[in-house]
Amino acid sequence: MQIDERIYAVGSGWAGCNLTNHYDCDIYLVDCGEKLVMIDAGAGIAVEQVEKLIHFHGFSMRDIEFILLTHTHGDHAGGAKKLQSLTGAELLAHPDSAGYLKSGDQKKMSVDIAVERGLYPPGFKVEPCEARPFKDGETIQVGQVSFTAIDTPGHCSGHNSYLAATPKKRYLFSGDSVFLGGKISLQNLWDCSLEAYAGTARRLNEQEFDALMPSHFGIDLSEGKIHTRRAEEIFNQLGVPGQASDGRS
Repeated sequence: MQIDERIYAVGSGWAGCNLTNHYDCDIYLVDCGEKLVMIDAGAGIAVEQVEKLIHFHGFSMRDIEFILLTHTHGDHAGGAKKLQSLTGAELLAHPDSAGYLKSGDQKKMSVDIAVERGLYPPGFKVEPCEARPFKDGETIQVGQVSFTAIDTPGHCSGHNSYLAATPKKRYLFSGDSVFLGGKISLQNLWDCSLEAYAGTARRLNEQEFDALMPSHFGIDLSEGKIHTRRAEEIFNQLGVPGQASDGRS
């Protein structure tokens, strides 16, 4: 589904618009000119659905030069190894997440407990794979688009957001950090931190961008700063922003 001049949604599950497998996060494809960049890899349960959408828009899997992971929860990283193999793309992630992926540490990625609690099917896991560490403040240039990594902990450790600057527009791919309405995603997991989240809201609101592109629950293509500003305001008032999943059955 094309959602802006250079941006396509090629995956989305129950917490999005149900384009692909229910367990997928929103998977974005950025047209950089001759090459493509994918943001997140979905759960990997039905990668053929993602591939079909990429082909539908006239692209080849081999046009994808990089896959940027926001973090290693199962709905974002479960498809990393399969898509890396299908595309030949280089996988980039926060240094901590790159370590979790290399070792296949299901506990560090909170996949084990998610399966135990029934959030993923029995036997689900994130397959070990190699990812190059993409450090805070580091930038890659792909064709006409630059991508800058922003360390954004709070939802979990090893979480990057990505600022994509095109000749006409700037997009903030915020992963599971800040959502529409300034909402956030707190989970009862070992590495979820409210204090870190407050710092992330402040840091994201310092960025200059037009569009806010979270991994679930909708996007804002022109007034993205409204949402990061709201999150920071609530934290500054010693409050806690609402949960992004509230109201979604």
